[in-house]
Amino acid sequence: MNTFHDTVTATLDTLTAGLRPFVRSQLQSVYGENWLAEARKSFQKDRSHTDLDDDIEHWDTHALLTIMWDQWNSVFRRNLNLFERSLVAELRAFRNRWAHQGEFNFDDTYRLLDSVQRLLSKVHAPNVSMISELKFELLREEFGDAINATARRTEDNRERWVVAFVYMMCGLVFLWLLPTTIGPLLGKLVWAPTVAIAMGFGYLIYQRIRYRPVILGPHECRRCRRIVYGTGCPYCASPQVFDSAEFRSADVDEEEAEAERPRMPR
Repeated sequence: MNTFHDTVTATLDTLTAGLRPFVRSQLQSVYGENWLAEARKSFQKDRSHTDLDDDIEHWDTHALLTIMWDQWNSVFRRNLNLFERSLVAELRAFRNRWAHQGEFNFDDTYRLLDSVQRLLSKVHAPNVSMISELKFELLREEFGDAINATARRTEDNRERWVVAFVYMMCGLVFLWLLPTTIGPLLGKLVWAPTVAIAMGFGYLIYQRIRYRPVILGPHECRRCRRIVYGTGCPYCASPQVFDSAEFRSADVDEEEAEAERPRMPR
């Protein structure tokens, strides 16, 4: 189970907890004591909720969204508008995908979080702040590696230029002291060690200024929490499905070719 699916599960749980008091209050304001019987009418053709629990605290996301959709014109349109109705329809689709173990990527998960936050904010749910925390965690997980890579690259560039400046200053000091110290002994031959030292420090400065990509060491994948050694995680990558039909078709073609091949008489 990847991080996206876990985030979707937590988001739907938060949505369920936030909608329960709103749905109950709206049904009671319209139907009074018969609100539970009217709610059950939304599942007359749905076998999965024919036994809707008397306690609304046991209702799941599917039950709450179905009631909001079915009872929209008679109950919920008084305090919500068409935009919230479209959110209900969208959240029902997300919930069905989650229930059938469908795949979620970053865009889907963030879209779900944003829609849930908008709906819970409209109904004044007390737990809407939990959605903000989930959105922040999702963004941190998704873009944390890119932010850290940028910070590492900036620090590496600053370090390279600092070291290159130190090499340059040392080289200038050597080039200034060399003629004054050993110049009287070597005479005109002092240019040879001077050029050698200048070329050596020039090469060191070039090596430090030249761009070198940051090499990542062992680190923990932010999604599957396993130790990886490169920029990509092989565990999170989609596994390649082995299609044996491709090999079976090749065998069949070979058998047909063998059968059509003329045989030499014995």
